[in-house]
Amino acid sequence: MSVSANPDGALAKRAERRGSFRSWHFEPYGLVMPAILILAIFFAGPAFYNIALSFQDLSLFDLGKEGRWVGFANFATVLKDEGIAGALFNTAFLLTFVTVVIRLALGLALAILLNAEVFARWRIGWLVRSLVLVPFVTPPVVAVAAWKWLLDPRYGAVNQLLLSTGLIDRGIPFLSRTSTVWGAVETMLIWRELPFVIITFLAALQSIPRELREAARIDGASEFQIHLRIILPMLKPVIAVVALLTTIWTFNNFVYVWLATRGGPGDYTQVLATKMYTVSFVDYRVGEGAAIGVLMSLMMFAFALIYLGVLSRRKRGASS
Repeated sequence: MSVSANPDGALAKRAERRGSFRSWHFEPYGLVMPAILILAIFFAGPAFYNIALSFQDLSLFDLGKEGRWVGFANFATVLKDEGIAGALFNTAFLLTFVTVVIRLALGLALAILLNAEVFARWRIGWLVRSLVLVPFVTPPVVAVAAWKWLLDPRYGAVNQLLLSTGLIDRGIPFLSRTSTVWGAVETMLIWRELPFVIITFLAALQSIPRELREAARIDGASEFQIHLRIILPMLKPVIAVVALLTTIWTFNNFVYVWLATRGGPGDYTQVLATKMYTVSFVDYRVGEGAAIGVLMSLMMFAFALIYLGVLSRRKRGASS
């Protein structure tokens, strides 16, 4: 009766519901669909293919063929490998933990220095920031090649400088001596990747209103107290994100160790990424190499969940 009594109103309501349904249920998915397709093709596809390979007995020469399904046998073989524990320690501690901590500390200190008012007063801030970016815009291959030349035991600039000052009487083979090789690799990585941390922290520092510092100075706070009690607490979210990103990128890094030492001397600098490459493309055991890749992804996924969980609990505790 109500529809027949007021047909125009009923039609208008149905049209309004149809328009609302189209607007709120289809348009958002249509807008994000291209991004979802790109992620699926370039990220999810290779990831699932690698997972499938990790459960197969497959040689590098048999790619394109269907491998023999072996279940978790590849993972068992990898975990029984005597060199996997050393590679994990090198990856987690020497390559990742040490370099991430140094980059965060140095990056924050240099960002605070570059944010000093003297650079703005002299109008050379743009020049300093450009110089800081030089290592970051250098391709990693070029950076490692340059450092290998600098550290050459016979003709390298570092050894020539040490010889000229009388600190040593013969060149040091930095990349082939166990006592110096990790320091050399870490130096290459820190030099190349540090600018990202500096620029990120510098951008965060410049977003903090200068009025807060001026008010603290008026209240009698020293520069150290200002940075400790005002600047650092405001930088905590940025520090957390940078720490997470640099940890994941470094843990999965292959370039620096492989180009500098190829895992040597012996297996002394072997990391999980170079181990995966060696197993897959030198020993031709693609299934076992894929298993190492899956284990690396799982470790980083677990680390990210734990790290973000700890941060969220701290945030809730601070707000309560």
